[in-house]
Amino acid sequence: MDKKRANAKYSDGNQTVEFSVSIFLWEEESVFYVYSPALDLTGYGLTKEEARESFETVLEEFVKYTHNKKTIFKELENLGWAVNKRRKRVVSPDFEDLLSENEHFRHLYKSKDLVRDSSNVNLQLA
Repeated sequence: MDKKRANAKYSDGNQTVEFSVSIFLWEEESVFYVYSPALDLTGYGLTKEEARESFETVLEEFVKYTHNKKTIFKELENLGWAVNKRRKRVVSPDFEDLLSENEHFRHLYKSKDLVRDSSNVNLQLA
């Protein structure tokens, strides 16, 4: 399984949120899925491109909503991220932690033919 990460960046003019996450792709019953275990977010579609676009929309909405509600750092901490609020830096959990702490991901990893996505997600909001 090839290692690949997605990069996300959010800026509201005053604050910027940037992070990088692993994303996985699989197909099940003619539907493609893109999943980020570090954020527990999923996108889907009838093609890889549709799944990717769906994931980008879900990721964008997650970042916008949690940032606007001022809960983004709390949500990331709840997902196992290391958060430094003062410097506004976040670090995603490592792969082994995701496998041990995220039951859904552990099940997917063991039962599906997961492939790391071959292109980056670039999220820039202004």
